[in-house]
Amino acid sequence: MAALWSDYTDGVMTNIDDSLKGKYKFTLREFLTNPAKFAKQPNIEATAGNMQDDALKFVDTALAGMTAQKAKLDSDVSKADSATKQLSQSISMQAKQYKVPIVRPALTYRDQTKDEIIYVDSVDTGITALVEKLVSSSKYITDSTVRYGNSSVGEWYFSGEKQYVLRVYLPPNEALSLQGTRDELALLFDTAKDFIKAR
Repeated sequence: MAALWSDYTDGVMTNIDDSLKGKYKFTLREFLTNPAKFAKQPNIEATAGNMQDDALKFVDTALAGMTAQKAKLDSDVSKADSATKQLSQSISMQAKQYKVPIVRPALTYRDQTKDEIIYVDSVDTGITALVEKLVSSSKYITDSTVRYGNSSVGEWYFSGEKQYVLRVYLPPNEALSLQGTRDELALLFDTAKDFIKAR
């Protein structure tokens, strides 16, 4: 299912379908995989809305029980935000010096299998020297920094003869994965409902 949604979301969908057994004439997975199949069913818009509410409520209930994971995530994101701010300032200064443009694309398509990814969790003189080297050999830099509430977790792609990605390390966290699934499900439902309205 990775082509339609993430592997983590796929597992959560199985749990949601188990909890909704018998409530709807079709499963969440069936609906989101092929909304066109159900577009002509009576009251499908209302049914899709109710199913979305049930799915998101399932995720919200699970998230509410993750107090320890959320506290750890807040701490990790705060640390990542500090490193992101330092790196962002360093990259911006170096990019100005070397006249390398920084872009913040809405979406990027590239062959990520060729990326050399460098994870950092703090900034020291070695990382600062690395940033200068990466910037000076780049044609352009994409800034794909992600926001988490009021904090940011940095990611920069440096184009050139070799592809490098500098990423601030954020440890895996179940609460973060589940929040990502919630966002993914909301987007999948919105896309499916828009498709149904257009039919």
